[in-house]
Amino acid sequence: MTKTFKIAAATSLLLACACTAQASEPYVGLGVGAFNLGSGVTKKAVAGGYLQLGDDFSEYLGGEVRIGTTGKSGEELTLQPRMKIEYFGAAYLKPKYQFNDQWMGYALLGIATLRSSYSETGLAVQKKTRTGYAYGLGVQYRLADEYSIGLEYSHMLSKPKTNATAIKTNFQGLEASSLSLSAKYHF
Repeated sequence: MTKTFKIAAATSLLLACACTAQASEPYVGLGVGAFNLGSGVTKKAVAGGYLQLGDDFSEYLGGEVRIGTTGKSGEELTLQPRMKIEYFGAAYLKPKYQFNDQWMGYALLGIATLRSSYSETGLAVQKKTRTGYAYGLGVQYRLADEYSIGLEYSHMLSKPKTNATAIKTNFQGLEASSLSLSAKYHF
């Protein structure tokens, strides 16, 4: 576990303890969507997914941790570069606002670590792990007391600083934006 994840987890716990008394509402969910991977030179869209574990520990604030992966862009026998997020982990604080009994809007503010790979035809696969900021916006619709669905946009990390020549031998990692649908079970 990286130092940044430990700091985010400790901050979330402190905020949870400092909030006014309210029934905690933990949840688990799965999200799938389109991830736009950027290498600093090109951008490609791929499918991806994640597991989310969270808790809405106050009326206006929650916390969430995610782990996930994406598919690979490009075809094996073409000249297109192949990019993939091998895995990612993210920790978020989740400011939220309940519009009514069914609808809720929220923001995500936190950190993410991405392990990504990049390869071009005839060159070795390069891998890089980067950690940086993450943010997002979403809406959630409560189907029943235990079930909800959501739609969200999120972004992880800044654009890598590279060019078309340097990326062939000095891959700097990926940035990722996603538009995803999720389904959650609330305990």
